[in-house]
Amino acid sequence: MMKFKSNKSGREKEANLIRRTNKAVAVARLMLKEFDNWEEFFEPKTTDYSTLPRRQLKSGKNDIKKNLNREIKEFCSKNFIGVTEKTLAKLYNDICKFRGLEIPLKEFEKEYGKVNPTVIKGNPSHLTVHISLWGLQFLFPEDILTKDIIVSLSILQNSLISLERFKNKSHTQLSIKKIEISEAVRQKEFAQRSIILCCFNLLEAFLNGLAWDYSQNHDLSKMSKRKRNTITDTFSVSFRDKLLKYPKIIGGPDFDFSEKCELFIEIVKPFRDSLVHPSPFSAPEKFGGYDKLKKIYDLNEHVAIHSVDLMTEIIICIYKHIHGERKKLTWLSELESNLQTIKKTIS
Repeated sequence: MMKFKSNKSGREKEANLIRRTNKAVAVARLMLKEFDNWEEFFEPKTTDYSTLPRRQLKSGKNDIKKNLNREIKEFCSKNFIGVTEKTLAKLYNDICKFRGLEIPLKEFEKEYGKVNPTVIKGNPSHLTVHISLWGLQFLFPEDILTKDIIVSLSILQNSLISLERFKNKSHTQLSIKKIEISEAVRQKEFAQRSIILCCFNLLEAFLNGLAWDYSQNHDLSKMSKRKRNTITDTFSVSFRDKLLKYPKIIGGPDFDFSEKCELFIEIVKPFRDSLVHPSPFSAPEKFGGYDKLKKIYDLNEHVAIHSVDLMTEIIICIYKHIHGERKKLTWLSELESNLQTIKKTIS
């Protein structure tokens, strides 16, 4: 069979090599937050390497052989599995289209290559990969809601500190500072409500995430129809069933933390339901028969802090039941630290 020679000149080949390598390097630098602006990132795309002096092309080619190839390989091996310079160049082109990239981890790994587990750091597989001038980031509901609680705890702590200054003042003295006190009280009450809602939402997001991750990585056909529907139809399954059944279905029937879970349902859920479905009508008898308005009015910092404490303990226990002691929830560690700080404030 006749072989056809490439029409590309040596100059063009060298230019294409340099461009592709520089694209790969640019992606690595972007993930490491080394760019101040997009224009700098776009240089491998906008630069016409074929017009560069021959000496500069050769120098660039030699630099690739001596340094850049090794650096790219090191970057890929440290952060990915099966990702090459060619893959990074493709990723570069896709990032250029929208000045960034936001894509579910599963799709990212299908399109480009697997992310090294050490980079994922125990974060859930339903996360979204986000690449921008802020570097490589991972987005997932559990992390977002955890940060919401951290902010709310900070607001609560600051408001409590502000109100502490008025603790032993007379009514006349308090009246003079009415506006300042009212502002602190509003901040406190807002933080309390926010904490209750976020605690419930975070725990449910965590449970739904566990179910999704399990359904993506296991053959559910071997399950009973009831268990399979419990795992896959998260919309129809009650919060109680998710909390009490998911750990046993996913991690094994020896889950022995049901008492704390029941406590969360008994204490936190009524406050949450009263806030989400506020009504002068009391909750039906089968759901506890409590006065919804009274729950809203009775909410205080102690209930809020206890809710965070209980929720955190439950999440850690469920995670350990499923994954064992080896893995840790990195996205929860900052919340644990903040929780201990504010406990000292109200003790």
